[in-house]
Amino acid sequence: MRRLTPLEAQVRRVLDARLLRGRNRPLAVALSGGGDSLALTLIADDWAREAGRPLIILTVDHGLQAQSRAWTRACARTAERLGRPFRALAWSGEKPSRGLPAAARAARHRLLAEAARAAGARVILMGHTADDAAEAQAMRAAGAPTPDPREWAPSPAWPEGRGVFLLRPLMSVRRAALREWLTARGEAWIDDPANLD
Repeated sequence: MRRLTPLEAQVRRVLDARLLRGRNRPLAVALSGGGDSLALTLIADDWAREAGRPLIILTVDHGLQAQSRAWTRACARTAERLGRPFRALAWSGEKPSRGLPAAARAARHRLLAEAARAAGARVILMGHTADDAAEAQAMRAAGAPTPDPREWAPSPAWPEGRGVFLLRPLMSVRRAALREWLTARGEAWIDDPANLD
């Protein structure tokens, strides 16, 4: 067996603490193609193979960036490379002129929950990091209604998310550490310009 890096071991401890091995029920992982979700997908894929758990990869195209279709295709290629089932989900319809980030977040959770339930998954792995927690805290301090991401929480989508839980195994990991790990593996990720704000 390949020797795990400290980062992989850290994330796998969370997976082992929250998830059962040897079950037929699939796990879902939300892949945007960004560094955080790509690292999570790769680590979760290794863990799921060892644990005997099916894994499905879900990508949400919000339709907010000109490159979003290309990003979805990149995510599909990652799933194909891993030999995992893939579902591309699209947030269609009119987008609000105000409160767009909150509306996009709600749509993302709804689409992910619906797809997870359709696949028989009751857990969605999401790539939020320690940096995301710090950013959410700063945004709340500035008056934004940003939720506090927790490691283990019920899906906020209702009724689509009933019985679905979110697991964020990277909550104690810094984004820079994930980028270093990906670079060492020769992986390339997507940088969404919306995340720079």
